Amino acid sequence: MKSVIVLLSTFNGEKYLAEQLESIFKQVDINVHLLVRDDGSSDKTIEILSKFSEKYKNLTLIKGENVGTIHSFDMLANYAI
Repeated sequence: MKSVIVLLSTFNGEKYLAEQLESIFKQVDINVHLLVRDDGSSDKTIEILSKFSEKYKNLTLIKGENVGTIHSFDMLANYAI
């Protein structure tokens, strides 16, 4: 089975986040590891991610300060190496 690491940076994404996460984890015939870095959300994004990380052991959550999209993805890429 093929494996993939999905990098996801979140910021105040509670509206569509649960649907997006479910879609990622419903992939067939591929082993998905989701590496998520939250960029300082002030809504329920962290709460949603925490619940999903309990349900899916292949989700790694990194909580961070707001550094912007580019720096957040840079941090994710460095973490994934």
